[in-house]
Amino acid sequence: MRLITIYHLFLPLMLFSGGSGTWLLKTQKDGVTIYSRRSAVSKFDDLRIEVDLPGTADQVARILLDVEKYPQWAYCTKSASLLKQINKDELIYYSEISAPWPFADRDLCADITVCRDSSMGSICLVSTGLKDFLPEKKGLVRVPRSKAVWNLTTKSDKVVHLQYVLEIDPGGTLPAWIVNMFASKGPMETFSNLRKKMAGLNN
Repeated sequence: MRLITIYHLFLPLMLFSGGSGTWLLKTQKDGVTIYSRRSAVSKFDDLRIEVDLPGTADQVARILLDVEKYPQWAYCTKSASLLKQINKDELIYYSEISAPWPFADRDLCADITVCRDSSMGSICLVSTGLKDFLPEKKGLVRVPRSKAVWNLTTKSDKVVHLQYVLEIDPGGTLPAWIVNMFASKGPMETFSNLRKKMAGLNN
């Protein structure tokens, strides 16, 4: 099933204070661990993903900022394009995401900002949805709310730890209970693909 498509609309991470429950383990496979908790502001659960990746934090950050290549590794991402490069550490992008029939595909605009701590070897990328940045398109449901953070922490000169947390409301008529039930499939595929991409850079 391609039901969890919307949980990866973008990229970034950090523990949000908005959650209303304890993180519960959903699944663990091939080094990717996925947790969920009840959201304080949405009927859709928050997600947290933990994974170790080969390579460096800078390498991961470059992949996350190369938005036009998201369809190569982000689950159900049909297209992604750069809308505005504000500076080297901030951009705005647009993405379209496939949803399972009979639901309409989604789209979103989001701002990505980067914070670096070279002394700690860490990088944080924060993605915030911009619902009204572009006019809505016919046949697509604009994601009304999204916030995500990617925390990249250097473990060694060959390994970086990634923690990803996502709060999202995909909008429209997607049944929350179905999305929440199957919310591990999309993240598992996305982060497995990301790990393969990083491995390819560091072989």
